[in-house]
Amino acid sequence: MNLISFTFLIFCIFTIAIYFIVPKKSQWVVLLISSVIFLFWNNLTIATLLQALLVLLSAYIFARLIEKYKDTSKAKTFMLIGVFIILAILFHLKYVNLLISTINGILYMFGSKGQLALVERNSLIGISYYSLIMISYLIDVYRGNVKAEKNIFKCALFMSYFPILTSGPFVRYENMKNELYNGHEFDYKRLCSGLLRVLWGIFKVLVISLRLEAFINTVYGNLPNYNGVFTIVAVLFFPLQLYTNFSGSIDIIMGISEIIGIKLPENFTAPFFSKTLTEFWRNWHITLGGWLRDYIFYPLLKSNFMQKLGKNAKEKFGKEDGKKAPLYLSMLVMWLIIGIWHGGSYTFIIGSRTIAICIYVF
Repeated sequence: MNLISFTFLIFCIFTIAIYFIVPKKSQWVVLLISSVIFLFWNNLTIATLLQALLVLLSAYIFARLIEKYKDTSKAKTFMLIGVFIILAILFHLKYVNLLISTINGILYMFGSKGQLALVERNSLIGISYYSLIMISYLIDVYRGNVKAEKNIFKCALFMSYFPILTSGPFVRYENMKNELYNGHEFDYKRLCSGLLRVLWGIFKVLVISLRLEAFINTVYGNLPNYNGVFTIVAVLFFPLQLYTNFSGSIDIIMGISEIIGIKLPENFTAPFFSKTLTEFWRNWHITLGGWLRDYIFYPLLKSNFMQKLGKNAKEKFGKEDGKKAPLYLSMLVMWLIIGIWHGGSYTFIIGSRTIAICIYVF
């Protein structure tokens, strides 16, 4: 179900109408049912349902176990098991064929005629989003930031809230539990504001992004017939096309949630008006950056391994240069993970390393 479609429009109208008709205490159930219907509309099969249920059950069960044994060493073990299961599911669905292709390439280089068969897989929409969301939920329960949700259906709503499944933003349980589970009264001003944001998002996607995409595809698809000026313009238009498509989709999602009364975190703050490359990345896909900062970068930077690395680097290269080693390595790992998360291809991984190097060069 495309965000820019008549079907999605009708779906949202019915969802919002029913949401404000039912009693406030039952409104979260409407959102859960709508999210399940949205998933059915977007490739929910027996296989993909089992995948989603396994992620849900892993997060729900191990969060309860973490809370039960929070004062013992078992809590960390349960957290790591839950995170491992979710990551294993994500790896199987998005990256196993990349691994198989890599092995096949190595075997071919050494003259082997045997090739491993690629895996047939069918993943559910939003798996990259809800997998990381549920991982952060487990970690937050372990850290004591939130209490484990006792109602598995409420946990399912947090995982599958339909507007965020297509493009994000990344949400956290501590910010969303009251937004999702507490009822909301209908508000005319909120309706008008939400509709304006939805229309602005549709304008970005249909009027700007799609037209830029047509020009870019025409040039890239027939490079011998276009001179350097067209190529340069196409290159300059590409990030704008990407931004208007992505941020336009986010505007639609934010507008729909605003109408319902659910506040989502902002994902962009005028990134192209940033003064530095570092500032640009802070203003682009903010929620993903925040997730990686809090659950990857800082824990890695503060780990015992990085502390020992920093100490050894200071002894070898001096205090000023040595203290940068853990920071640079942590940043490189974080950007590598960003590349891997965006797609199961080496182009994403190599690109992420290039970005990390550029940030520190400039």
